[in-house]
Amino acid sequence: MATQTDWLQRYVDNVRTYLPARLREDVGNELLSDLQDQRDDLEESLARAPSEQEILDLLKQRGHPMSVAAAYQPCRALVSEPLFPLYLQVLKWTFLIIAVVTAIDVVGSLYFAENPNLLSATIGWFSGLYESGVHSFVAVTLVFYLIGEGLNNRQVFANWNPRSMPDVADSGRRIKRFDSSVEFVVTLLAMAWLNDLWLLPASSGSNALVLSSEMMALLPWLNIALGASVLLSLYKLISPLWTRVRLLVDGVLNTYWLILLAFLLGLQAPFSIQWQGGDVWQPSQGNWQVAIGVVVAITAWDLFQNIRRLVRSPSGVRV
Repeated sequence: MATQTDWLQRYVDNVRTYLPARLREDVGNELLSDLQDQRDDLEESLARAPSEQEILDLLKQRGHPMSVAAAYQPCRALVSEPLFPLYLQVLKWTFLIIAVVTAIDVVGSLYFAENPNLLSATIGWFSGLYESGVHSFVAVTLVFYLIGEGLNNRQVFANWNPRSMPDVADSGRRIKRFDSSVEFVVTLLAMAWLNDLWLLPASSGSNALVLSSEMMALLPWLNIALGASVLLSLYKLISPLWTRVRLLVDGVLNTYWLILLAFLLGLQAPFSIQWQGGDVWQPSQGNWQVAIGVVVAITAWDLFQNIRRLVRSPSGVRV
């Protein structure tokens, strides 16, 4: 059961997720102080401590965190102020969906190509993403402009329930979409490389990746880790904020990766690449261990950050 302070802090953290980084700390502190004053005034008028439902009613009257965040930002003329945070969210989701769909299409085209060219496919992906992004931006902006005049703040968030607020951790700091994008692209390409693109039977004029028997034995476990990482990074792109549940899931996944990396670190000649003309290349043991060591360091640091966020976040709030 959440306490009054838990609900107030959760509300403030949710407002912070819709604010630019330069405003989060000052606005959050100001808003929390204001809400605490409102709670004290309510307690004085009732001559008793307000109940949990009365605190939630107070937050509902205050408004949806998205609309409260909009009030602290400069007024936009093209899209109405109450709708602007929602407009940004829809715009980001639209760009994300386009990026994912086009990336899957590029990976599919590489799979079926006789001589796949990763550089050419990447340039084509960026070009298509730019063109589709411009069209989507115009369409989404036009839709929000047309509906903005007919809807006010109360109509947009009329059915909002404060109990639906996510249990935001890390003081409402948003997950950097650039980091999640890199994680998504790298893990997706790694899955394609290990399972599709290079495991096809070698043909004349093409290269082939050959995995050692030890690496083949670890491949199913690697696929589990890579698949989970792809899904989690995609989820973080769609909803870029930390909650206790997401921190726990990410921590478990990082621990799983560290176990797998410990096995990979001990492999000798885990793979080789057969080039055109019959030449064979494989990484040296030293280079392989250095590469895996770098990944271990990154994963361990990510796990440490998860633990730190969990320790700092309140544990008494309902998820």
